[in-house]
Amino acid sequence: MTVRVLEEKDKELRKMPVPLVVEIIPGQAAEGLLEVFEPGTYEGRTLQELVDAILARQDLSVEEREVLDDILAQMERGVLLCAGRPIDGDPLERARVEETDDGEKYYYVAVRALRPQEGG
Repeated sequence: MTVRVLEEKDKELRKMPVPLVVEIIPGQAAEGLLEVFEPGTYEGRTLQELVDAILARQDLSVEEREVLDDILAQMERGVLLCAGRPIDGDPLERARVEETDDGEKYYYVAVRALRPQEGG
């Protein structure tokens, strides 16, 4: 699926009842663990609460379990960041609006699990 990032300045797009896709990415990996939250399921919840729900999932495939293990390893002495900041607050404040090839819009938030580099 290809996405096209829309202009952030369109304030009306922020009010749309569209799904929210949250992706937790371990370290500098290209892909992470995705969860789609339908409209009505993410309103009033913080980004931290949504991330906690993703990390608590039990119905993961083998591949998703490996990604989760990588995320948890990064979090051992690391931190979860979104746009370089801690993941507190409203997820839509950090979301960007994207659109599929079929014209379906959705919010997307990427969270990175990063561990400080060791050594020197």
